[in-house]
Amino acid sequence: MYSAGDVKMAELRVEIPERFNEIIGDELENPATKSLLRSAIEEKLKILLLFKVVDDILKKSKLSDEKAAELADELKERVAKRHGLM
Repeated sequence: MYSAGDVKMAELRVEIPERFNEIIGDELENPATKSLLRSAIEEKLKILLLFKVVDDILKKSKLSDEKAAELADELKERVAKRHGLM
């Protein structure tokens, strides 16, 4: 994992809805809370990027939904047999 010193980071401004601000209050100024929020946002961005990459790959795929479902069924059957469920 990279630290802030290894990677250039863009600044992101997050607006917290008033209803949350009333509950959390000054906790948002706590360095641990800021770190937690930074980590949560980073994880969400990683997931979004992963979906974008997968979507780009799937757009180029020649595998039809029908064929993918057929392969999934075959795989399920093999796993079930391997574990003595069939």
